[in-house]
Amino acid sequence: MTATYGSVTTAFDEYLSAIRDQAIALNGQTVSVNLMGGQTLSGTLTYVTETVTGWPAGGNRWPNAITLTVSTKVHKVRLDHVSSLGQG
Repeated sequence: MTATYGSVTTAFDEYLSAIRDQAIALNGQTVSVNLMGGQTLSGTLTYVTETVTGWPAGGNRWPNAITLTVSTKVHKVRLDHVSSLGQG
């Protein structure tokens, strides 16, 4: 018997895609980031995609982490560690 994990992976990919879309929309703004462990960070968000040259033409490459500047300290947070992200 072969186990299939498609639905779990798909749901997780959709979750990361939603967090990534929020990060793109809020890039450069002051945000609050709630982490999976229950901590919250507030600061300026940086999340920049880069255009892929070559194959696939016109595609984007998305970083797997956001950068959050809190006061003068820079934090890199993996997208899969973010439970929610919002302005403010």
